[in-house]
Amino acid sequence: MSGTRAARRRSPSLIACALIALAPYAAAQPADDQRLDAYVREALRSNPVMDAGMQALLASDLEARATRARRLPALGLEARYTRATGGRTIDFPAGQLFNPIHETLNRLLEERGEPAMFPTDLRDIEEPLLRPREQETKLTLRAPLYAPEIGAAIAARAAATDAARAGLEVTARTLVREVKRAYFGAARADAAEGILEASRDLLAEDLRIAKVMEREGTATHDRVLRARAEMLAVEQRLDAARAGTRQARRQLARLLGRDDAAGLVLPEAEPDGTPAPAPADPGPDAEADTVSSRPELARLDAAIAGAEAQVDAGQARRLPELSLAADYGIQGADYAVDSSDDSFGTVSLVLRWNLFDFGARRVSRDAAAAEAARLRAQRDDLERELRLALQAANEDLDVAARAVRTARARVEAAEAAFAIAERKRAEASLSQVAFIDAQRALTEARLNAVITRFDLRDRIAEVEFVAAAYPLPALPLSAKESSDEDAPDLSR
Repeated sequence: MSGTRAARRRSPSLIACALIALAPYAAAQPADDQRLDAYVREALRSNPVMDAGMQALLASDLEARATRARRLPALGLEARYTRATGGRTIDFPAGQLFNPIHETLNRLLEERGEPAMFPTDLRDIEEPLLRPREQETKLTLRAPLYAPEIGAAIAARAAATDAARAGLEVTARTLVREVKRAYFGAARADAAEGILEASRDLLAEDLRIAKVMEREGTATHDRVLRARAEMLAVEQRLDAARAGTRQARRQLARLLGRDDAAGLVLPEAEPDGTPAPAPADPGPDAEADTVSSRPELARLDAAIAGAEAQVDAGQARRLPELSLAADYGIQGADYAVDSSDDSFGTVSLVLRWNLFDFGARRVSRDAAAAEAARLRAQRDDLERELRLALQAANEDLDVAARAVRTARARVEAAEAAFAIAERKRAEASLSQVAFIDAQRALTEARLNAVITRFDLRDRIAEVEFVAAAYPLPALPLSAKESSDEDAPDLSR
């Protein structure tokens, strides 16, 4: 079990492996990273899912404390007051035994001239076993002296707390990933909206020129219709883009725990134009070490430790338990202080040893061992899956970096082509179809640049998520928790 616990401890060098892979992108990330980090921390503080995970961790920690308290003595007060009627009795034939004797003695006294001294009307005694009134009040002290099953239960509960802590880290890292995805999605939608607005303005100008040319007789009405159709098509896309922006902002606000999307600030719409660096290959060893830091694996490690503790508990049930029991109290018919001493005290050593239970303990132990084996197999499969996911994320990051460079070159070419088309249109040496094609190519190139730009940042966030490289802050369990509780540090 100690090896399993050691596997759950995460050294800073493992996180460094993932950070090395992401280091070349640090210069390429925009200046709004601090704002995004602020949003991430706001989500970690305010998201209801995180609060639920924190409360689950708090509950598990409190249960672990309760389990550890089973090692300590327990002092209790027990009081019983009873009213009874009927029941069995103790019969003593006092009248039948003593009345004849007393008659004989009295006759002898009379023969001697002395008065009779002995009663001859004694009745038989009938004493009930249950007293009509009875009370017993006592303090009870119970202390385990040797209870190996308690130690196994403490280890199992500690493993459950570790699993809850790892589960909270899984929730936190998933939330970080979702916040970044929503942030980049909202920024992408906002940037697309700006590009489509600029495209609509260009087409509106083209429509104005077409109307002027129609009035001057240098163009027919079909040119006006074509310009209006193109502008309406862009307005339709712009309307959809605005709806998408509102939805993306609302999704981001939901993750941040806000009621509305007011006040959200998104990145600048235009790409910065600097080329994105090529991704660094961390190598297979670094990938393996980075994957081992995933909280999902830590949660399975804790579950394996818990199953192993259940195996130990099954073994411990075969051993005897020794405890100390001490009682001190008073008993009697009433609660009264008189000359009689009704107090009592007892001290006992209690031994409990389940010698035979028809194999129930063995079955429980074997079931826990089978569960531990299942969790180990599940962990091995998950580790391979995460390693493949990290490789895929690095490959997608490489593709996204190349796509950004290609998209920027495409924008430059489309802008140059559109500038030529504008000059030719001004000289009346370019057809409307060619001008609209140039404008459409520019719009699509700019939209593609926005998509690839934020897709690159999203791919960086994906590598960061798969490698568990984002430095999580220390999270308080809950705002309602008392100030003396320690906050679980998820940054380790």
